Amino acid sequence: MREIPIQYQIACVVLTALFIWSFSIAREPRGWRRLFQSMFSKSESFSVNKNKVIDEALKRYGIIIAMVILVADVSCFVMGVTYPFREKLRTLSPEQRDSMNEINKFQNSKSGISTLP
Repeated sequence: MREIPIQYQIACVVLTALFIWSFSIAREPRGWRRLFQSMFSKSESFSVNKNKVIDEALKRYGIIIAMVILVADVSCFVMGVTYPFREKLRTLSPEQRDSMNEINKFQNSKSGISTLP
């Protein structure tokens, strides 16, 4: 089997790391909120209700962001796996494509699968 190009491998690793990080934030928002507040917030009085709202927002948006990153990661993986096949089709001449389409039509009609033009 042909190798997945390095660009797709790097993108998959980065997206997987981002997914794990965003999912861990969404799973445990209190710890991440406290870390952020200890590093960047002024020493003002903390409101319990305000902190609960922040935690709920982190959980809600964190899950959405994590799922978007996961979809992008899976898409990148599929694009990397199918890259050799797409590249092979791109290098075919028009005559070779026509003959391949005729062979596919013949095989589909022989197996009983009907295709619409």
